[in-house]
Amino acid sequence: MPRLATLDFNRQIKRDGVPTAAPGIDIDLVRDCIHCGLCLPKCPTFRILHHEGDSPRGRMWQIKEASLGLTAFDDPRFQAHIYQCFNCRACETACPSGVQFGAVMEMARAMTPPQNRRDRMVRRVLLNGLLPHPRRLRIAGWLYRATRVVRLSTLLRRSGAWKLLPLGKFAAFPPVGDVTPRKAPLPAVTPATGTRRARVGLLTGCIQDEMFHGTNRRTALALAQNGYEVVVPSTRVCCGALASHAGEAKTAEHLAAQTMDAFAGQALDAVIVNAAGCGSNMKEYQLQLRGDPRRQEAGAAFSRTVKDASEFLVDKGLRPPARAIRLKVAYQDPCHLLHGQRVQQQPRQVLKMIPGIELVELKESDWCCGSAGVYNLTHPEIAEEALGWKLRHIVESGAQVIASANPGCILQISMGLQRAGHDIPLVHVMDLLGWAYGDEDQRPSIVRRSMA
Repeated sequence: MPRLATLDFNRQIKRDGVPTAAPGIDIDLVRDCIHCGLCLPKCPTFRILHHEGDSPRGRMWQIKEASLGLTAFDDPRFQAHIYQCFNCRACETACPSGVQFGAVMEMARAMTPPQNRRDRMVRRVLLNGLLPHPRRLRIAGWLYRATRVVRLSTLLRRSGAWKLLPLGKFAAFPPVGDVTPRKAPLPAVTPATGTRRARVGLLTGCIQDEMFHGTNRRTALALAQNGYEVVVPSTRVCCGALASHAGEAKTAEHLAAQTMDAFAGQALDAVIVNAAGCGSNMKEYQLQLRGDPRRQEAGAAFSRTVKDASEFLVDKGLRPPARAIRLKVAYQDPCHLLHGQRVQQQPRQVLKMIPGIELVELKESDWCCGSAGVYNLTHPEIAEEALGWKLRHIVESGAQVIASANPGCILQISMGLQRAGHDIPLVHVMDLLGWAYGDEDQRPSIVRRSMA
């Protein structure tokens, strides 16, 4: 947001000497925080930085001051504390007052200018320049998969050149995923196997479909195997999650409206999502569409149809697969699935229903891995601290495979494990379920051997 526009927000109208809240901030949501501090022990940035301003309580206090004009949204100290937040929403799970911290943070970020040049670059190139544009995204996805075919990652690792590139660590240590430059789109309709139980839509997404197209296909397979007819919109859409979490409210609003339109008129019983950040965002479209009162009610109605893939399958009654995967598997909770959607047991239940899997629990599985949308790009040093905790707990668990349910987590943790020399693949819960239902594509060698 331009500097002058930000300053305009801080020119508060006073009535009877009492400052009124800035437009764009729901002051009632801010005042829900009673500053008890029970959130502090669960906040990763407070754990790393040891500063009250980098705790949920401290941030809520600062947002209240800024919204009442007592400090400026473009104050560098305010910017630092607001953008150093992972927005993992673990504080919401810990909060006894039901504070909607994620909603307040997104409102505050929408009024706070980017903190630094790196943040501005990520917004310009990724959030506004790439994700909202399907054609550009397809080209970027093709280039990414082409680099995997020519084994650029091996060259980057051996030469050490990855250390000099902005995204070098992710290019040098890619996750298990699509490697074929050409990918066949999912069918517009995947018929149900056996008696049809319902008709559902599937969000294939932006980054998810370019980097983890196989996961989308296995999600559709799992749904079909359980009696659901699966509809994939003909219009390629990004749900707006990354833009929303970063405070790019206009982009997020535009993408939310596009997503709703893509699924409109399909006579769907539910809209299924396999990316935790996307699902959390889509379940809160009333917030994303707050700038368009005409669509807010429709957004709320749409959000009620959105379900995470594991949440939907387990709650409706999952049909156990026949094929066994004889491995010790640990599940890593994505923040926006656990804290944003309050979905915790269903992914674990999916894994337990796959024959042969021994499920082990990770220590601090509910702590953020440091991916946090685009946080690992804008604040890599702090993100590395959080990643370090996660890697230690994974190695200590003795798990042979790690399962998660969000592309950002899979990218971040897979990169960290490979860079540290650990040959522990990280895959989506729907990958394991799809392989157990009969899909054989892109199985890591350890999974392939366990199914022989």
